[in-house]
Amino acid sequence: MSENFDKQLVVPVPNERQMAILNMGYYNFIHFGINTFTHKEWGSGNEPLSKFRLKSLDTDKWVRDLMATGSKGVILTAKHHDGFCLFPSKYTDYCIKNTPFMDGKGDVVGSLAASCKKYGFKFGFYLSPWDRHEPTYGTEAYNDYFCNQLEELCTNYGEIFCVWFDGACGEGANGKKQRYDWDRFYSVIHKYQPNCVISNCAYDVRWIGNEDGKCREAEWSVVPKRLQCFDEIMRNQQQSEGVFAMAKIDNTDKNLGERSTIIEGEEMVYWPSEMDISATRWGWFNMRMMRWFHTRKVDDFVGCYMRSVGNNATLLVNVGPNTKGELPAKYIKRMIAAKEKLQQMFANKVDGTINKINDYEYEITFNKTEISKVVLSENLEKSQRVEAFALLANGVEIYKSRTIGFKKICMFVPVTTDKLVVKILDSRCEPYIKDIKIYK
Repeated sequence: MSENFDKQLVVPVPNERQMAILNMGYYNFIHFGINTFTHKEWGSGNEPLSKFRLKSLDTDKWVRDLMATGSKGVILTAKHHDGFCLFPSKYTDYCIKNTPFMDGKGDVVGSLAASCKKYGFKFGFYLSPWDRHEPTYGTEAYNDYFCNQLEELCTNYGEIFCVWFDGACGEGANGKKQRYDWDRFYSVIHKYQPNCVISNCAYDVRWIGNEDGKCREAEWSVVPKRLQCFDEIMRNQQQSEGVFAMAKIDNTDKNLGERSTIIEGEEMVYWPSEMDISATRWGWFNMRMMRWFHTRKVDDFVGCYMRSVGNNATLLVNVGPNTKGELPAKYIKRMIAAKEKLQQMFANKVDGTINKINDYEYEITFNKTEISKVVLSENLEKSQRVEAFALLANGVEIYKSRTIGFKKICMFVPVTTDKLVVKILDSRCEPYIKDIKIYK
């Protein structure tokens, strides 16, 4: 490959919205609605509003509980595929204002937004493009309906840190699938919430490719723009000339963003990944009655954090409230334990002196001690560049991996030494390391 190819790969850098969510690291999903009371993942859109049998709600406690786990924000399902809205929308009767809750005066979105503001916690929402209740779904009029609800949510509830979409696109009552006007959806959000990240099915943050807590060893944020084009094509169930003439890639590819997937001369974009998981091993809404419904263990939460936040991605953990409107104590207890375990793992930082030997090698000296963890970060103002690196102690390689990006947590068998060497083995142009932290 040419020198111009290397330069082509380091053009994309994160925008302010992307940097803001990368700095958050870990945040939460809350799936809540009629499905909570019918114990379904996907409602039909025909469930009677009387099924929403919520008696009371303390969203202040939701926020306090999530903050106790180390979270920086929450995304609420304002509307799921069934079309039921947790806010009193002017554009549908299939919403909380026509339920028994608070005699029709309730607003779960408004309550949670107010609690987030009260505690300095970030608030976002999920609005399902697929709507199994709305009669205009499958027609152009539905895009008007959807934009009207986006405007309601973006103007009535204060600062929004994230709007989260998914690509679900089933048939409407007329037997047709909806052709979503994504660009119009994005423009509504940018108009009213210019600092808001649009995650999943959008250009700020992408899906990591699974919901199982798995990751790639090399997690690239710099990827070919045609990945976004292919994602858009799949969302809209249509093809576009020219895109399929190139090698096809999608979010599930194992080598996403590596040189082998890139065509010289093509446009690259900065598009970081997000790992979304549920606090349970199955399902997003609270379905405790199901025999396979059980909570992830503490080490599972820790592992997911290491493979996401510790591997150049963000972590979105879903917590589904029960029919009492409570975040189950078992979930919160284990997530707090996971936070405490991570704090303990990184409690003993080793202070040292960093000496840059050359562009590709750093030497850190410190008082002789046992070390077992190193956290590396690249200067993303220069893009993501490192393709392979190694850590050496006492002249021996103790760790080797590939990408670094925003953050890379390196775990290895404890070694006693007074010097660590960080050696960049391969890079797209000269590397720019922002930070090196060493822990016992």
